[in-house]
Amino acid sequence: MTFKLRGDALHWRQIEDEVVAVDMTTASYLGANPAGALLWPALADGATREELGALLVERFGIDEAQASADVEAFLAQLDEAGLLTG
Repeated sequence: MTFKLRGDALHWRQIEDEVVAVDMTTASYLGANPAGALLWPALADGATREELGALLVERFGIDEAQASADVEAFLAQLDEAGLLTG
């Protein structure tokens, strides 16, 4: 399954190793730490859980189990905020 950030009314910028986003629908500001900032552009293009996990393993040198858990938590937060499509 491919996950993708909602394209409408969601504006974001990467600033160094963080992402700052504004959901214009709810007027909510969001921020992502360095791990989230790594995943964010991949989600803007569309990515699978496996692809997202591989990014974390490569960048941070964590094991696949930890990367998978981190991806699941991040996707759950984005889904709860209504930022994912599909």
